[in-house]
Amino acid sequence: MTNYDNKEAKALDKISATLTNLDRTLSDLDALENDDKQKHEIKKWFEEKKAIHEIKKIAHEAGKYENYDEKELDQDIQLYDELTGV
Repeated sequence: MTNYDNKEAKALDKISATLTNLDRTLSDLDALENDDKQKHEIKKWFEEKKAIHEIKKIAHEAGKYENYDEKELDQDIQLYDELTGV
């Protein structure tokens, strides 16, 4: 296997792990029986944004995505904190 193929396979493994973690987190949030449904929806949105950011980072590291902005997640964290009152 060439170095490029190995790098690509590792990137796909990381993306798969990120998506599996996102699925698990969203499933856990769906399972919570709480009256604060809006807060759970905000948490779901944030978890999806984090996963997308991580996938962009992985693709950038593999040389397949040039528009990665490391500070993009910081903006989402700030918005999440504002929305949740943290």
